[in-house]
Amino acid sequence: MRKPVALMLMLLSAAALLADSISFSGGTSSVVLRDGRESVVLSEGASVAVDTMSIKADTITLSGSDWRYVSCTGNTSITDESRGISIRTSSIWYDRSAERILISSWYEIDDTENEVTATGASLEYLLNEERLQLDKDVTLLKDTDENGIMRCTAESVIFSRSDNTLQLRGSASVDWDGDRYEAEVISVDLDTDSISLDGRIRGTING
Repeated sequence: MRKPVALMLMLLSAAALLADSISFSGGTSSVVLRDGRESVVLSEGASVAVDTMSIKADTITLSGSDWRYVSCTGNTSITDESRGISIRTSSIWYDRSAERILISSWYEIDDTENEVTATGASLEYLLNEERLQLDKDVTLLKDTDENGIMRCTAESVIFSRSDNTLQLRGSASVDWDGDRYEAEVISVDLDTDSISLDGRIRGTING
């Protein structure tokens, strides 16, 4: 009976301490409630829901004052219905107070709101700013309807979901509608499909 009792204590403690809505579950659990060392470890189908965000992983650990930090390992997925974005990776670290998600493993992003998919190996997502910094061998695909898929690659990409813009840096290239653009820095407006090149540039345009 120790695990059900522990889970009930966790739920009661979270409800009492948090202003933001959070709920969680798992097949097995452990809990520490000492001041300054509070932690909850969930496994076997672990899941956490924060407002419209759903997080699932093999293991999820909640820690910090007011359960500020959410750390996930193994088959991790984030789905945020209100933002229209989902992320799949092997591990994440989420600071609920700062509204900041960090990923230092291979990830896949699906942004249905902006018709964008992306992969890379390092990510910082600032939720309150709707700003993603994607790093390490980034590939981003944008569906432009009539002109097909725009393929962007770079070592680093800043994706502003609020402005719907991209800034590509480091071995940056864009392949789109039969044309190819290369530059030190490439800026893309995803609303107008306009591309700006800065620094040493190269390109191939099919007339």
